[in-house]
Amino acid sequence: MRAVFAPLLGGLVCASYIVATPSFALAQFGETAQVDAEMTSTNSLDPTAAGTEIRVTDRMVSQSLDELLRQSAGTRVVLSGASGSPFCLRLRGSPCDQSTVLLGEVPLSSPDTGSFDLSLIPIEALDEIQVWRGGAPSWINQGSIGGVLRLMPRRQESNEIGARVTFGSFESWRANAYGGYGGDKVRFFGTAGGAGAKNDYPYLDDGGTIFDPTDDVERRRQNADFTEGLGYANVSAETSDRSTLDMVFLGVGRDRGEPGPGSSPVLTARTKTTRLVGSASWLQEDDGQYPYRLQVLASYDYWRNRFSDPLGRIGSNAPKETDDRNHTVFGRVASTVDLQRWLELTAVATGRYYARKPFDDLATRQDPNSDRLTFSGTVETNFHGKAGNVLLELRPSVLLTWTRAMVATVNDFGQDQGQNSTDLLPTYRVAGAVGPLDWLAIRGSVSSGFRLPTVLELFGNQGVVRGNISLIPEKSIGYDAAVTARGSVGLLSGYASVGFFLSNIENLIRFRRTSQFTIVFENIDSGRNLGVESELRIQITKYFQLFGELTWTQTRDDSTGNALPGQPESQFLQT
Repeated sequence: MRAVFAPLLGGLVCASYIVATPSFALAQFGETAQVDAEMTSTNSLDPTAAGTEIRVTDRMVSQSLDELLRQSAGTRVVLSGASGSPFCLRLRGSPCDQSTVLLGEVPLSSPDTGSFDLSLIPIEALDEIQVWRGGAPSWINQGSIGGVLRLMPRRQESNEIGARVTFGSFESWRANAYGGYGGDKVRFFGTAGGAGAKNDYPYLDDGGTIFDPTDDVERRRQNADFTEGLGYANVSAETSDRSTLDMVFLGVGRDRGEPGPGSSPVLTARTKTTRLVGSASWLQEDDGQYPYRLQVLASYDYWRNRFSDPLGRIGSNAPKETDDRNHTVFGRVASTVDLQRWLELTAVATGRYYARKPFDDLATRQDPNSDRLTFSGTVETNFHGKAGNVLLELRPSVLLTWTRAMVATVNDFGQDQGQNSTDLLPTYRVAGAVGPLDWLAIRGSVSSGFRLPTVLELFGNQGVVRGNISLIPEKSIGYDAAVTARGSVGLLSGYASVGFFLSNIENLIRFRRTSQFTIVFENIDSGRNLGVESELRIQITKYFQLFGELTWTQTRDDSTGNALPGQPESQFLQT
């Protein structure tokens, strides 16, 4: 461990020198000015929250989304295969489905679709990645247990046109053309392209006999290829001196093989995915006597997933020709207003309707249609000011969520046997920060969160999964605290942050096998995630950056005393 900690320790010493040097706080160009001081933070939205911002468009070297996500503390990317295969993000040891994925303010993940496949997001469509661990800022209006991954859509400030092509091993390629216009009143950015790979990498097939090396054969992976096309556009237009209309469109289509286990390759199974997201957001800001920001947003999300396995080689061993279609309509109204120099009020209200229509051309009995209706609202008061030379900030907030999930079923006599499940979930967050020095801040928070049972967990399907209408949401209470130092001197700038977190989770949902071919989901005992996370960022001019993160996590399932699956105890990244 000494070799692992040494590089990060050296970086922290360097960052401490940067932020402790008095010259970074002096006025520029020999002038002085009276400004409202800002709390030292690792993010620009909420200094009381554990957030990391990762710029995308400033990169001179092309990087993938999973590579960029590893730059944030408390993250673990879970890959399911080669390029083009699904992957998701775990935050602070929590499973992927305990976190929310947003495109700006539009939710991409759903409590009924499980963990979101981040491989569907083209990096060309993003300006910035925000990783919020634990309780997220009230403007985001989410009460997830693990946190929130917020993908900021790319916007344009200048005129440009170009193209990019990359090639790699196993016939991998990626190409896109892009163009942007940065006018005074209207700004536009658009890109279109594609990607693919054969993914025929070699592997050792042991024939299913681990202890008998005589039948081992080196083979090449088959049916692991993928091809995808993508399109993204953003138009931003000033509707007045104080307001702006933003419209975003994202479309991705992918065709990939399902290769199955290496010892029993599958050559005929394929998955085709289409994802279309469109949103329109109107934002008005005023810096008058009572500065405010008002946003009205609407979006539509269409997701089609087709799976072909005519020989029944994947999953339940039954032949499948599925065509599942998902529709989501989302609306949001949000506002912040400065009632006093020391008091800011934030209020957010959202509504979301999700509908799923499954179909299997080879099934004798179809899975039922289902939908979910959700309304939520957040209110936060932000008290901020100074006591002498010490900056203070306190943000108490409450989030209330009402949801109703319903599945439409018909019995053998044609009678409607629809079932529904309703929950009312209040959550809270109390967070504060103290800035004793211009370059130093100490923050802490207590927050609660939840994960709703999915429609599949509640109502089951016509095959393997039995329904359990008595399931209740997973709930958590999380605590975290951190110390952050930030500043600049000469050509160097950056920050260093070290923090602690603890999350206690109740009513964990896990499946239990009821027979050889059926399972049921049940609420079991509680669990715990405990850890320490640290981040380092040092910018050397605008062309070079040194960053590192170190996370130590310990998880426990209280029902067994064992560690929760899928999370390493420690991980380290430096580049």
